[in-house]
Amino acid sequence: MLAVIQATSLPAGEADTLGVRDVPAAPDAAAPLDSLDWGAPQVTLATRQGRASIWVLRAGDTVFVAASIPDRTASWTDALTVCLDVSGDRASTPAHDDFQFTLRRVLDSSVVYRGRAGRWEPPLNDPDWRVGPAHEGGGWQASVLNDRSGWSVVLRLDPAWFAGEGGRRPGIAFLAHDDDPNAWYGWPAAEGGGGAAMLDRAPERWVPVRVKTERTEKTERTERAE
Repeated sequence: MLAVIQATSLPAGEADTLGVRDVPAAPDAAAPLDSLDWGAPQVTLATRQGRASIWVLRAGDTVFVAASIPDRTASWTDALTVCLDVSGDRASTPAHDDFQFTLRRVLDSSVVYRGRAGRWEPPLNDPDWRVGPAHEGGGWQASVLNDRSGWSVVLRLDPAWFAGEGGRRPGIAFLAHDDDPNAWYGWPAAEGGGGAAMLDRAPERWVPVRVKTERTEKTERTERAE
């Protein structure tokens, strides 16, 4: 039986957006995640095996999603799903500007979907498509590190994924799957509760992403001076 558990955490005052945090150096995908310079994770998911931590970081002009997931029962079905609404139009169902990165603990089995007409489609509409040994595609690259206590994943994304359109901010959501107890854990939580199972199919629920640019930084400095 599939268990569905929903958990969410955001710093006070940021419930309506997720701010990308600038860091001096990119996460090292080949080493255990070291969060000393990153601060507290922007998102946490309370799973049966512990608390998963997710950071959204920027080094230079590149954005990184870094996640540390406690899980002592390794399985190829363990996964972190990153959902992105690139244009920020917050459609009610997946559209062509929506993407779903399902990054599995066995990274060769990962899948990247794109929305079309309210559903998710794999590349070439091939239901057996997997990323294989390349672990990268157009403007993205992923890596995974395993140990006995769990696993970590780093997703590198080019700036274009977070440019937005028409002044809108892109949207983001996260889901984690654990084979034991075959459960999905999702962020953000639905109003009034509700499960994580449908979160990936509802871009209107995804949280806007705030990426500081030279223009926004000048605006914030002006506002503080006033």
